[in-house]
Amino acid sequence: MCAAKEIFLARPCVEDPTLFIAESSFGRGLDMEIACRTLKDLDVPEMRCSAKLGVARFRLDGWQVMIYRNGRIDIRRVTNVDNAALAMHRVECMLDRAFLD
Repeated sequence: MCAAKEIFLARPCVEDPTLFIAESSFGRGLDMEIACRTLKDLDVPEMRCSAKLGVARFRLDGWQVMIYRNGRIDIRRVTNVDNAALAMHRVECMLDRAFLD
C-alpha cells in the first residue's frame, strides 16, 4: 500500500457535506517535471500541473487530487480514511517514477 504516515479527514467538502477533504503525505518528495509529464501522458482529466510551482491538480475517478513537490497530497471528495488511502495508492502507482528516494 502507500507510504502515508497518517491520513487526516480535514473537513467536509463545501459542495457535499457527506464527503471530506483528506490530507496526508507520501513521506518523500516528487520530481515535478516527471510528475507533470506522466500526468500529461496518462491524459488525466482536468489536469493542471506546474513543475515551477511544484503543484499538480487533477481528477481521478470522483476524487479531486492535489499533489505537491514535498510529497504532500490533498484529496477532495473522499468518503472516509480507507477511501482516501485507496486514492493515494492509485496516485502512488501512477507516479511511481516521479518519487525521489
